[in-house]
Amino acid sequence: MFSRSEANPLNLMRHPFLVVIILLFAYCGLASKGYGQRGGCVISGLVTDSTSGEVVIGANIALAEDSNSRRALRGAVTNKFGFYAISQVEPGNYFLTVKALGHRPLVRHIMIAPTQSSLRLDLELETEFVTSDVIIVESDSDRGSEHAISTTNIRPDFIQKLPALGGEVDVLRALQLLPGVQSVSEISSGLYVRGGSPDQNLYLLDGAIIYNPSHLGGFLSTFNADALNDIRLIKGAFPAEYGGRLSSVLDLTTREGSREHLHGSAGLSLIDGRLNIEGPIGNDVSYMLSGRRMYLDLLLLAVPDRSIIPTYYFYDLNGKVTFRLSGSDKLSVSGYLGRDIFGAPPSVQDSGNFAVSWGNSTGNLRWTHIATPNLFTNFSAIFTDYHFSTLVQSLTDTSSDFKSTSGIRDYMIRAEAEYLMNDEHHFKAGIEATEHRFRADATAQLSQFSSIDRTPTIINAFDGSIYGQDEWKWGNRFKGNAGLRLYYFQGGNYFRAEPRLSMKYALDDNFSLTGAFSIADQFLHLIVRNDISLPTDVWFPSTQTIKSEAAQQGVLGIETSILGQDYFLSVEGYYKSMQNLYEYKDTANFSLDVPLENSFTAGSGVAYGVELFLNKRVGPLTGWIGYTLAWTRRTFPELNNGNPFYPRYDRRHDISIVLTYKVNDRWEFGATWMYGTGQAVTVPTNQYVFDPINPVDRFSYYNNYSYGYGDRNNYRLPAFHKLDISATHSFTWFGLPWKLMLDVYNVYARQNVFLQNIERTYTYDNLGNRTSSIQVHRVTLFPIIPTFGLSCAF
Repeated sequence: MFSRSEANPLNLMRHPFLVVIILLFAYCGLASKGYGQRGGCVISGLVTDSTSGEVVIGANIALAEDSNSRRALRGAVTNKFGFYAISQVEPGNYFLTVKALGHRPLVRHIMIAPTQSSLRLDLELETEFVTSDVIIVESDSDRGSEHAISTTNIRPDFIQKLPALGGEVDVLRALQLLPGVQSVSEISSGLYVRGGSPDQNLYLLDGAIIYNPSHLGGFLSTFNADALNDIRLIKGAFPAEYGGRLSSVLDLTTREGSREHLHGSAGLSLIDGRLNIEGPIGNDVSYMLSGRRMYLDLLLLAVPDRSIIPTYYFYDLNGKVTFRLSGSDKLSVSGYLGRDIFGAPPSVQDSGNFAVSWGNSTGNLRWTHIATPNLFTNFSAIFTDYHFSTLVQSLTDTSSDFKSTSGIRDYMIRAEAEYLMNDEHHFKAGIEATEHRFRADATAQLSQFSSIDRTPTIINAFDGSIYGQDEWKWGNRFKGNAGLRLYYFQGGNYFRAEPRLSMKYALDDNFSLTGAFSIADQFLHLIVRNDISLPTDVWFPSTQTIKSEAAQQGVLGIETSILGQDYFLSVEGYYKSMQNLYEYKDTANFSLDVPLENSFTAGSGVAYGVELFLNKRVGPLTGWIGYTLAWTRRTFPELNNGNPFYPRYDRRHDISIVLTYKVNDRWEFGATWMYGTGQAVTVPTNQYVFDPINPVDRFSYYNNYSYGYGDRNNYRLPAFHKLDISATHSFTWFGLPWKLMLDVYNVYARQNVFLQNIERTYTYDNLGNRTSSIQVHRVTLFPIIPTFGLSCAF
């Protein structure tokens, strides 16, 4: 007899080599039979940068009978590996035009013979340095069918032009300036996308999952812009190739490294130092190494009395080595390592202690193979390790003691294929199998005299998924993406089917209607304590009792180009319903003899809103204006008396203005302005006094005041807004190109409230009688701060 889990056919995916073999046979069988081919020639190849050898992602390839024709007979868009294919090309003479952002257009004349079935055509594009015609944020029309609805691609070099605190640019902070993407505070680099929490975002770095993308305090994300080649954010209703999260996908691809010569860059800011080196090893191997380290702890060594200053530093490393085995095969090894260490200052360790540490480690061995002229495959073996721990301990008041640990270790294999059958259909399919090891613990029973330690919750779980999708066109005006993702998670024996559909209808060459619908599930939960200011992250998997999160999202929108391609305008409305969201109970018991999952409570949520995005894309002045009108609500039967409440990241109005202006080759200026409705917080609505223990003793009233609270998050902090500006000066020194970045954070010194609490103050009259009063104490963080940074290339 087989058990229920053993009888499940998806357990075949526990054998990774069998999966890969089956998939290879399926792909090869599909290609050998020429499925879907209706004759003609297939033109395919790779598009790369002529200087560095980096693949060019999102390049548009158009095939026309005339070099000046504006209407292409066939077209294609390079994928994230630089591959393209144009099928069913009849014999004849053609002109192939290639356009990509930051590169000179390329036109090639080609001839297809009557008996020719395929043409391998690799293309190299020259980098173009100009002060105009620069599109820095791409729309759906810029990347054709490769680009999904609710998706934005931002060039890494544009992020480096934006104002930055301390002179250090950051990927996540730049994305927070887009409509529908928010932060909680000015020291948070986490993304809250369309009413979702940060754990509902899928962060991929070269295909490997990053569970915590921020360094402590949120000043910087773990993504070093110097190491990136492509940044892609999908804000919702993502296609079937992505899964495991509810809200959004941030897909980042690192550079492969120059194949021509050794070069690099280095930079210093008020926060950290960074170094990036890349170059060739022989003719067919290239590498890229990039690293950063915060040096605040080193600077504090020079401070005479540093006993009151906490210990903190972080570092991260990126690396990739790429082997070009043949014209059709490439093998790459990439990895990431990051650590954060934060500890209590020596002056407070006599009365207590606190410490926070976390880190991410990833590795990816990837093989890309062009099986046939119109069949592209890639296979990956991925390792991910994440750990997080928090300790809050007092030697005098143990009521606030808390300790949490969380860890995830994943072993994943992934196989994917893209089959460009013809100009109307672009099939994509894939399979993933992951072995998880979860470690989680949270306790409030800490004692320096006790050797008892709770045995952490350790859960091993397997998940597998398989997907298929078709990007299709119907005539010249209608196109869409229809897909299905099947998901199995061993914890709880869950099986889920997730349909995805997106469509776009062009009313004319400049105006389109868009729509999308998706169902998504998430089997990992991030549980945090809202009553402790330090991070207390605990990742917990779905089990028999902890159900998987689920979301259904619909999107409708319009998009149009204005004044040719100079401006791009999009308006999108969305509605998202979420189930099985988890938080700690108000009465959570963190004692050693209570299972951790008994402290959780489940609820639901909705999020809906409208986003407006106006992008100035061409000319020396570029940037965008974004506006979001949104609502987010949560309902938990065991929280807030079962009444709906707004989470702290609910933001009714959100406005962002982003501008860069290039004066000449030496000077460039940038500015960002943000406005957002204040955070939702919980404040007391009344107070009361306990009866005195000794009615004769009037001093027994002292410190017996207590507060009563109404609904959760019943008050809004003042609105948040600030202006940041920057100036970048390029110059040559010792024969090397240098950049000096001057940034001013919070130009008009807006006192944005970070948190507030209630403080009781006492006054005494001449007779010694004491009276009390209540004051609201508000904490603000940063006034106007001028900073600078310096970088050079070599």
